[in-house]
Amino acid sequence: MWTPQPALHVHVILYSPIHHCYARADPTVGRIWVDAAVPCLEECGFLLHFQDGCYHLETSTHHFLSHVDRLVSQPSSQTAFHMQVRPGGFVALCDGEGGMLYPQGTHLLLGLGSNPVRGEEWFILQHCPTWVSLRSKTRKFISVIYDAEVCAASEHITPMSLFQFECDSESPTLQLCSASGYYLVQRRHRTVMANGHPLESDTFFRVHWNCGRIMLQSSNGRFLGIAANGLLMANATIPGPNEEFGIRLANRPFLALRGRYGYVGSSSKHDLIQCNMDQPDCIHLLPCHQGIYHFQAQGGSFWSITSFGTFRPWGKFALNFCIELQGSNLLTVLAPNGFYMRADRSGTLLADSEDITKECIWEF
Repeated sequence: MWTPQPALHVHVILYSPIHHCYARADPTVGRIWVDAAVPCLEECGFLLHFQDGCYHLETSTHHFLSHVDRLVSQPSSQTAFHMQVRPGGFVALCDGEGGMLYPQGTHLLLGLGSNPVRGEEWFILQHCPTWVSLRSKTRKFISVIYDAEVCAASEHITPMSLFQFECDSESPTLQLCSASGYYLVQRRHRTVMANGHPLESDTFFRVHWNCGRIMLQSSNGRFLGIAANGLLMANATIPGPNEEFGIRLANRPFLALRGRYGYVGSSSKHDLIQCNMDQPDCIHLLPCHQGIYHFQAQGGSFWSITSFGTFRPWGKFALNFCIELQGSNLLTVLAPNGFYMRADRSGTLLADSEDITKECIWEF
């Protein structure tokens, strides 16, 4: 008997093709529901831990699904599930005693049962997507209003101010998909609307980064900015403050980083943070400015950096780390010393690269 361990990154979402919904944790009641139409919230992301041939499903608030259908604070034998795998990314989780996890009742509570119908126990396991919010220099969020108009309208984040960040790592262009399923696209008179389709050429925007802030250039060469009436327009030939947007990860309260040699994590065997672990540490993100974060270790202390460019997880003071997205699930980290963080062949995490190399690209 062989036990599969998916090569997929551990931060995943679970999609039910029967109910056309995603699993969503609700820590207020300690349950998981399968009722999210779009996985844009952090509650839809789960960490899939592999240990002793079994799997533990951890929520974004670091609770674990148990055999009694409730979320508990610690992993145990009661949170261990066996996985069945089918081609196409289909998985089913069971307790090994005849119980299967599947949505139940009118509210689609995810729980153990013995009578799934129509293949309800099968989920598609997918990498957790990247959703972001964009903020103008007036500190208002870019939002979709009246179904398709895009403007800097809201002082608070709403579902219509969230966009899925879809970017090819081989190309400097990206597409932004709204929660309604349509893409931002440049239309006539340089207006940007949220009614585009993924194959339209005008839905692709070139990305320029500036210290954690982002500038978007349309296919006609003009930069996106906010017009006097608040609408998003592709007007400027030379970008200025009006064309820079603050960008923040909307569904990522933490990072689990995987590089060329493994996951980023700490170990009792090493004084320094390593980049060749088989399981990641959760790096909690404390936003301080747009694109700038404090990295907090699991014990509540902060990441510190040594004069050699190595890292320790027990610093007393918060340091500034700049995150720049390099693909749909890829990023680079500019460390407080001004160098990019990279994976070293020795297994030690280092910040000593002036340029972005393959060792500086992190899957998250």
